[in-house]
Formats: sequence, structure tokens, C-alpha cells
Amino acid sequence: MIQDALLVVVGALAIAHMLRQTLYGKRTESFVDLHPFASTPEAEKNEEELGPEGIHPSMSPDIEDDPRDLPWIASWNPADQYARRGQNCVPTYTESGPDGTTILTTSKTCEEGLPHTRIGDRIVIPDSVLFTDRASVIQHEMVHIYQRRYPKEWSDFYRRNWMFTLHTAPPKEMPKNLQEARRSNPDTWDPTMGGPWSCWMGRWWPVPIYRNPKTPTLRDAVTVWWDSWKQETLTCAPEGWSAFFGNPAQDEHPHELAAVMIAKEDTQSEAGRRLHQWWETARYRMKGLSRTA
Repeated sequence: MIQDALLVVVGALAIAHMLRQTLYGKRTESFVDLHPFASTPEAEKNEEELGPEGIHPSMSPDIEDDPRDLPWIASWNPADQYARRGQNCVPTYTESGPDGTTILTTSKTCEEGLPHTRIGDRIVIPDSVLFTDRASVIQHEMVHIYQRRYPKEWSDFYRRNWMFTLHTAPPKEMPKNLQEARRSNPDTWDPTMGGPWSCWMGRWWPVPIYRNPKTPTLRDAVTVWWDSWKQETLTCAPEGWSAFFGNPAQDEHPHELAAVMIAKEDTQSEAGRRLHQWWETARYRMKGLSRTA
């Protein structure tokens, strides 16, 4: 009878553990297992072989022609530099875009072929993007343009409707190796846009980190969540996130969430419905148009 009771207790504990992971997200047992640039004896040995700035020569980015890009380049951490080594973002073709923007066509190596925006109302589209996809790409990137032009309006919306706040720096308690693992995004990095760091519900900080331990690439990243209350990292979204936001393609930052939902006209989630209700009016103001235009 005692043995049967023990089996019942063990079974109950196992079920409770499974439910806890389902409700609250899977915890990392050790961030070293998750984070490719975590401090380990091997990593410290490799650091001894790096230059004075902690950067191996092969990780240095290519020279950019436009001086407006220098602050963006200066924001890269060593992992960002490695992921962008050998890229070429020099424009091969320039044309006028919508609402006073400039569209720059570049080599497919620029940001690994990922379209993005830069300071100065510039939209960068690598030549690997299909012509049939350009319209939807420009629609997405135009949202980032308006986020650059009207940062306070977007920040206010995120805070009031999504319970998100933007920050130029992470909380001091966040592990250094988690901060160093973050993949920098040209559409979210700029401090004048609110900052590359965001916090949901005053507690959870989404952080896009490089997945590959030795050879990080821009397309191989995953979002983890730093729980500032419990001082731990979750490998999946916290409780309530999916119920409110759904399953967006880019969950690393409110700027990306908004761009995806607007471009895809997503109103399936509560977050999407609130965004589109606000955007219906805000877009006219940001574009300098009347409601009848």
C-alpha cells in the first residue's frame, strides 16, 4: 500500500511539472546550454586570441559608405560582427519610395538578404527579394519608417494597449552573457525609436539571441524571455502572451510585432485588433493625409 501511495505521489509531481512548463514556459537549466557566447573556460581561452577590442579580424564588418550608418555599426556586439562579416550593403540601385523615402537595392549578402530600414528614411531591399514580394516588403518597412518618424506615438500605443514599454538599456540584473547574445536589428536598435529593449507587463523582457554556438547567422536566432521578477530565462513565451498576441512571425520587439500585424492585416488576435483600431486613425496623421484622401 505504501508503495502504491509513493507511485501516486511521484505521478502527481510529474504531472505538476508538465503543467508548470505548459503554463509558465520552459526554464533554462543552464544558460550556458542555451547561449552560444556564454562565458566558459573554452570561451575565455578563445578570447585570449582576439584583438584588443575582443574582436577577431575575420569578424570585422565591411566598410559602409554612408556615415549615417556608423552609429548602427558601432552598436554591434562581437556576435553581430561575426554574423555580418563579409556582407556588402553598398547600394547598387537607388530610387524614390513612398512618402519621401528612398529605396536602396543592395547585394543579397546585406543583412543576409533581410529587408530593413536605416536612418534617413531609407528602405534597404537586397536583390534576392523577388519582385512579386516587393510591395508587401515595402508595406512592412514603411511601418518601421513611421516608427522612426513618430517614436512617441508608437511608444504610447505599446504602453497603453499592449502593456509594453521600450528601453535603451536592459535591467541591470539581466545576465551579461544574455545581453551579449542579443542579435541587433536595424529596425529596432535606434535609441531615438525608443530603444532595442522592451518589457512586457513590467516583468518579461524578450531577447532575440543567436542560436548557433560557434558561427552565428542573422537568420538563425530565437527569442527567449528574461523574467525580471524571478531572475530566470524562459525559452518560450510567458503565460498569457499567445492568448493576447497570437503567434506572430516576429516576436522579438513591439516594432516588429506591429509591422507584421499591419502588413498582414492581422486582426485575429486581441493585440492585432487593438493595433488596427488605433492605426485606422494614426496612419492618416502620420502620412499627413485627411481621412477622405
